[in-house]
Amino acid sequence: MSDHRTPPFPDTFGAETPCAPDTAPALAALGTAAPHGLREVVRAAAAYLAASPSPSVRDDAPRLTAELFAARALGLSRQDLLLRLAMHPAAPVPEDALARAATLLARRAAGEPTAHVLGEREFHGRDFLVTPATLIPRPETELLVETALSLAPRGARFADCGTGTGCIAVTLCAERMDIHGIACDISPAALAVAARNMIAHLGGGKPDAARRAAFLRCQPVLADFTRPLFRDGALDLLVSNPPYVSESEHAGLAPEVRDREPRAALVPCAGGGLDDAATAQGRADGLGHARVLVAEAGRVLRPGGLFLMEFGSAQGQAVAALFAPHAPLWAGVDIRKDLAGLDRFVVARRERHA
Repeated sequence: MSDHRTPPFPDTFGAETPCAPDTAPALAALGTAAPHGLREVVRAAAAYLAASPSPSVRDDAPRLTAELFAARALGLSRQDLLLRLAMHPAAPVPEDALARAATLLARRAAGEPTAHVLGEREFHGRDFLVTPATLIPRPETELLVETALSLAPRGARFADCGTGTGCIAVTLCAERMDIHGIACDISPAALAVAARNMIAHLGGGKPDAARRAAFLRCQPVLADFTRPLFRDGALDLLVSNPPYVSESEHAGLAPEVRDREPRAALVPCAGGGLDDAATAQGRADGLGHARVLVAEAGRVLRPGGLFLMEFGSAQGQAVAALFAPHAPLWAGVDIRKDLAGLDRFVVARRERHA
């Protein structure tokens, strides 16, 4: 399927460690509530976030975030925390747990995304390791995955281009034991995160055995998908959530997205397969990688194969237009909407009699 090899992954991988924020205000808020027990501590944590001067902090589900932080500080799952809140709302909170919770709150209040604070984000019912080297998985992408799961033929061989955390590729393999493929990314740090998630969710047994089992199902490949990677007709399914934010849109993003998530995972600015003109156009309209993927999908998919790609909510018509030069190759191109009713991803089927 590909001549690229799985790179060796170290036992640890680098991610920038944020500067320690001042925890005193958060600890004071929690300390005031602590004599009244767990429920009041969680309420105080939520209030602390809701009072933030940053809209991206105070409007980002402060109660849910407070529960997640309290659960982490106490070494509980969120479900167990909710049960304890219901059964023992006045349960005491140990001082060391208060200190841990205050540190988490201070980091969030300083603008660090919740997923980075916790080091994980739930996607399709599984917790995925997340670091500043990867895009944080979004709920909208779950619809793309669910559609791929429902449409992919039995025994499908797939590729996930620009895998990031690996959430798409891992979920496909975890939900469908008959599916296998590769997950590629141009970033070594991102691919290391994806590999960890593959081992966690697709492996089993001792570490070496888990690694082998996971990579037999889903192979992490360090590669630039703007260059040809696959043989003609090698795939049954090509999926991607590529960078699709334009330069101007990126400048207007919330600071915790613009400044905390990797720019190369948002703006189509990386890739040796794009010349200077294509790179400039792709950065201007956000479709630089989408153009490459549409053209490549027509070549690498078998007759009847499927191509699914996420894009920005205002890009539906522009993405549909990308298929026009390759129209004879496609039996259907369907722009799908997300739960908010916005254009979100394309489902295209390769012509069976090309």
